[in-house]
Amino acid sequence: ARVRGSARLLQALQTNGNLRPNEIAAIEKELADVGASPEAVQAETEAPDEAVESAVVKFMEENAAELAAEADKPFHGLGIGAEDFIGGETAETSAGPQASADGAGAGAAKEAAPVAPPKVAEKAPAAAGHLPATTTSPATATAAARAKKHPVPAHEERRDSTLQKISKLDIRGRIGLAMRGNKEDRSILIRDSTKLVSLAVLDSPKLSDAEVEKFALQKNVLEAVLRAIPMKRKFAKNYAIMRNLVFNPRTPLDVSLGLMKNLLVGDLRNLSGNKEVSDTVRKLALRMFKQKMEKKN
Repeated sequence: ARVRGSARLLQALQTNGNLRPNEIAAIEKELADVGASPEAVQAETEAPDEAVESAVVKFMEENAAELAAEADKPFHGLGIGAEDFIGGETAETSAGPQASADGAGAGAAKEAAPVAPPKVAEKAPAAAGHLPATTTSPATATAAARAKKHPVPAHEERRDSTLQKISKLDIRGRIGLAMRGNKEDRSILIRDSTKLVSLAVLDSPKLSDAEVEKFALQKNVLEAVLRAIPMKRKFAKNYAIMRNLVFNPRTPLDVSLGLMKNLLVGDLRNLSGNKEVSDTVRKLALRMFKQKMEKKN
């Protein structure tokens, strides 16, 4: 009854790869009954302000030397490029030199594009019985049509705003945001190329196990993050997190090999056929799978 009343536990159960279809359906029904929502799950991981501030101060003190060395390092998100800044003017101002270069290239291409002779443009509409041609260029018309057909979703605008906010912060500000901020802030800062910032996310008292499960599968995070996750006791107890680390091809080999002994038979079988991980991991997974099946029989 306690498990059925906890959205977090039910969502953790959903990640089990050995579930049968009827069991998955039963868990989804239980989640619907408890009215699980992102807000409800987030409320369970809220921490007192005192605990958060204490964690920030402790992290700053423990890493004071490295913090001083990295003080001037700006924000650079792994896997975050100019395309992540949504919106017309926002994209041009936020994406920096790359966006400007792209814009210049587009302008040059537009100037180089051949222009139809005036006589042909006048005769074609007359013959077809259409209105005279306007001066709007095809590129402008296409862009306007796309903008009208695909409006920018609200959540993308919000993410764009978050990226702009983070890009203006120094390293201390980003560390503070990593530990005090919300889920969206952490999802971006975990990919910060500055190790101190991405590791600060893992020390946040607000961080939930569900978030770490996603981090453990990400390929665009620092190796130091993937090494640090199993070093934290509260995460090492979570089977889904450990399994995701082993299945992540970015996880260092020594970490993956050390975690494999805890995998269930079904996950070992799936891992042995996973072409993304290294040959060493696949071969060991196959050997361990056969050994466990022999013991079981």
